Amino acid sequence: MMKTVSNFTKVIVGVFAIAVPYTVSAAMLSNEERQAAREAKMEERQNMRQENMEERQADRSAKMEERQANRQEKFCENFTARMEDMKSKLTERKGQFTDRKKKRVDYLDEKRDTRDNMLTEKREEQDARRNAWYEKLEAAADTDEKKAAVVAFKKTIEAAAETRRTAVDQAIDTFRKSVDAAVTTQKENRAGGIDTFEAIVDTALSQAKKDCADGKSAETVRSTFQSSLKSARNTLQSERQEGEKLGVIIKDLAEKRQAEMKSALDAFKKTTDQARADLKAAFGEGEIE
Repeated sequence: MMKTVSNFTKVIVGVFAIAVPYTVSAAMLSNEERQAAREAKMEERQNMRQENMEERQADRSAKMEERQANRQEKFCENFTARMEDMKSKLTERKGQFTDRKKKRVDYLDEKRDTRDNMLTEKREEQDARRNAWYEKLEAAADTDEKKAAVVAFKKTIEAAAETRRTAVDQAIDTFRKSVDAAVTTQKENRAGGIDTFEAIVDTALSQAKKDCADGKSAETVRSTFQSSLKSARNTLQSERQEGEKLGVIIKDLAEKRQAEMKSALDAFKKTTDQARADLKAAFGEGEIE
């Protein structure tokens, strides 16, 4: 019996001895598989995170491009609207400039008419005074010599007065024609400058619209337009500076007119002084004023 138990024990121990390596080997294999599985899962999660990150980055890029496109579209919309508004104001100012020109012309014509009327009235008064003077002289002329002296005096004074009037009228007419020519030139230059400015603005606005449609950046569109606008303003400023010279031209013309009128007056005074001296010689000192 003991022998039988002993043999059974040996069998059990033998089986255990054989099974243990396989059990340990199975346990070790299970750990390796679990480690591999864990690594596989980690790699999978890492890949998923990478994919998610790339997806989010692509989504952000897409949204950024969309926002940029929207901003570009909004910029072009606003920019074009502002430029159209500027163009509208330019057209309005151009109309105001035309109205001011017409008003200045009307004012100038009115002012000239007023001066002409004043000059005519003054000459009529001078004629009346001279005629009254001639009547007094004729009444005082009690000899043939005095009567002849009065006739000669009257003839000399009237001729001198007519010469003076002709010279004054010529000086005024020359002045006005020269002023009109200068004003016309200035108007044409100013109008040409405004037209040129308007044309440059139109071209720049069309280019800005095209640049926007081509997808160019807001900085490029704005910079190109401002460069064209600066050129237009420089051109307009140059025309305005030319216009400022008009005042100097008119001042010079006025001084020339005054010099010619003074010359005519001096010549008239010299002639009348001599005629008065001849008349006094015929009438005698103290007989005439």
